[in-house]
Amino acid sequence: MKNKMLIVSAVLVTLLFAGVFYVSQYNFSTGLERKEEKIIKHGFRLLEEQMATYIMENYSGISKIEFSPILIQGGEDNPPFTADVLPVIYDEEGNRAVMGQRIGKKGYPSYGTTGDLILDFDQQGNEIIFLEVSPTLDKKIDVSNADQLPEEAKLTPPIKGTDDNIDALVNDGQLRDVKKSDSGSPNAKISYNTEIKRGSYSEWKP
Repeated sequence: MKNKMLIVSAVLVTLLFAGVFYVSQYNFSTGLERKEEKIIKHGFRLLEEQMATYIMENYSGISKIEFSPILIQGGEDNPPFTADVLPVIYDEEGNRAVMGQRIGKKGYPSYGTTGDLILDFDQQGNEIIFLEVSPTLDKKIDVSNADQLPEEAKLTPPIKGTDDNIDALVNDGQLRDVKKSDSGSPNAKISYNTEIKRGSYSEWKP
């Protein structure tokens, strides 16, 4: 009887530790495993730096660039999985405008796993991260081991979708005195955001 109790206790302890391990590897609020959260945050931090660098180096009149949370939809039980982020621009008068949303009758793209960023794991579980650097040439750069944006991963202008979106925000009056310029906005402040939330980027409200 005593041996039976010891076996039962050992089984319960094993199940308890297995349960704790499972919970520690899984975030129930996002429905993601911890390793999935880690690669998403890593990849999007680099994507945000890529976008902020392009805007800051190619547009004058900008005082600040920040980003929405990383907005995810779908997953293993509800494919396809998508993750998107929206840049937010402030002009020097303090006006604030969100990219990747509808202006009048035209919608503009978000930035994420639908074309700008590739996230995956190799057979050993190592992260695979690629950033698109030239949409017209379909050129991508491996940034899997980078903590900051490598020089070769900067976007090659012009980036039509981004340029058209900023022009539309200016023409719509949401931004003032923001112009394409080689002098850029070197003093613009940048605020990155790697918080992950479930939701649609098209419905995100700042």
